[in-house]
Amino acid sequence: MDVAIVGLSAAGKTTIFNALTAGHGSAVGGAEQIGAVKIPDERLEKLAALVKAKKITPVEVTLHDLPALFERGAAPAGAAAETLSRADALLHVVRAFDRDDVPHPKGSVDPARDIQAFDDEIVFNDLGIIERRLEKLDITVRSARPGEREGGVREKALLERLRAMLNEGVRLRNQQLDAGELKELGNFGLLSLKPMLIPLNIGESEASNATAVEAGYAERLGAPGTAVATLCGRLEAELAELPPEDAADFRREMGAAEDATHAVLAKVVRLLDLVTFFTIGEKDAHAWTVPAGASALQAAGRVHTDIERGFIRAEVIAWDKLLEFGSHTEARRHGQLRTEGKQYTVREGDVINVLFNV
Repeated sequence: MDVAIVGLSAAGKTTIFNALTAGHGSAVGGAEQIGAVKIPDERLEKLAALVKAKKITPVEVTLHDLPALFERGAAPAGAAAETLSRADALLHVVRAFDRDDVPHPKGSVDPARDIQAFDDEIVFNDLGIIERRLEKLDITVRSARPGEREGGVREKALLERLRAMLNEGVRLRNQQLDAGELKELGNFGLLSLKPMLIPLNIGESEASNATAVEAGYAERLGAPGTAVATLCGRLEAELAELPPEDAADFRREMGAAEDATHAVLAKVVRLLDLVTFFTIGEKDAHAWTVPAGASALQAAGRVHTDIERGFIRAEVIAWDKLLEFGSHTEARRHGQLRTEGKQYTVREGDVINVLFNV
């Protein structure tokens, strides 16, 4: 999955990026940096130990650190616009720290104001996209033959509904659009439609108070498609350079939350409404994600298209049940290893083995 890190100038975007990637990001042209991050999963570690897997493959997130957007009223363009259109979610870094040597571009630190300002820019950007498309559609619908007009009329009605929402200040990411509508909007690159995680970048003096700060903002801003996290980017970037044991000791001294960066990445997965399932064997213990509600057939396709094409049946067991019985053989003997068909809905933490023939 791809996540774009965005925000206003001096919010600490690159510091957060360095913290999440442990400083292993790389420039890919222009001012953008990119880094791949593996999300630790204790369940996967235990399953790998059970089967003595030679390789462990956690869920991976690709992070894109973008330059400040909407400066001087300009819409995203070029490589930044392409990255934003591909992104599955936005990580909107918001400044919540005071530093005299890093003045805030707006003159004062006010997270609520900055969140609203960025949301307003996103809305304005999307309204421009919708207005331009509606102008073209108006001509298309009027000049189309009667039999070809239906699709344009349907699209026009959808865009007019979204325009009305945006004009009322409604966040599209918080709205329930059906699968057909989302597919129709897939190529528009509407930023307000993308799920957004808001990491509040606090100062080191607030590290021990992170949970309370996060709870307050989550109560005000939390909604379907929007979530809040809190971390001290400067502290986390420094800790990422230390051995795990030293970092844990330093966290305790500072009163900072455990694994703040991992918590942020886990929230991205939840925000995208993804389900994690596992495939395990001696060669590889692998974590995969599929959208909530996905079928066993879709999960098979996530692993390999040949497995999807030749799907016969799936053997499924909850990860903790497999650990409890110690092997697939014992789980089967106790009736805990289920046989499921193509339409089975994958559950969080399922261990799946697909039998197939191609």
